[in-house]
Amino acid sequence: MKKTLKKINSLLLACAILLAGMLIVPQAGSSAKAAAKYYLPNSYRKMVFYSAADDLPATYVTLKVYQKGSARKPKASSIKSLASSDSSIARPYIDRYGDIRVYFFKKAGSATISFRIGAQTLRSKITVKEYSNPLSRFKIGRKNFLSRFSSSTEYNYFHEDAINNQNVSIKAAKGWKISSMKMKYGSGTFEIGSCSKSSFSKRVTFAGNADYITLTMYHAKTKSYVTLTLNCIKE
Repeated sequence: MKKTLKKINSLLLACAILLAGMLIVPQAGSSAKAAAKYYLPNSYRKMVFYSAADDLPATYVTLKVYQKGSARKPKASSIKSLASSDSSIARPYIDRYGDIRVYFFKKAGSATISFRIGAQTLRSKITVKEYSNPLSRFKIGRKNFLSRFSSSTEYNYFHEDAINNQNVSIKAAKGWKISSMKMKYGSGTFEIGSCSKSSFSKRVTFAGNADYITLTMYHAKTKSYVTLTLNCIKE
């Protein structure tokens, strides 16, 4: 009897030790860090653009996605189910740098871009408006180039003689501003950047075979940009 009780007590003690060990072992994953959370900055959650002009098949914007509390981007392999609610208006894909590019075309309308990172679903709504001329005046001397940008963002002006000492006069259309500008004329150059001008005027001479005027226009209400280029080519 004593031997039997001794065996039972030994068995109970072993069970108690085993049970205590099980209670203090941490559960699987309890020490693992919580999954990282990502977000789209407010300016990328709702965006408005102008559709591609006639001379461009499409334009694009790169969505900025960051890990909360840092500036880290998600790995491309972690971005899943990337899709557009209307791919005829805006179409996304992941480029070779792991960034999400959203291309928009000539069709006006709205599309929502969505994707998953882990358990999160992130969305960006893109509204595309029809392209319109961002200028109300574009002259070199008496030559008027305004209509050249009614449906196109680039125009090649071929001329045989030098355009001597003529005034370049440019004015933005309502709602638009000149954000930056660069000119090349013969051996000279002129550049302004990060500005907000309604108009511009400068007297120059175009005598080279690769002269140009490039403007970046900004629309404050829609927060959209359009870049225009006039190439002055002396033959």
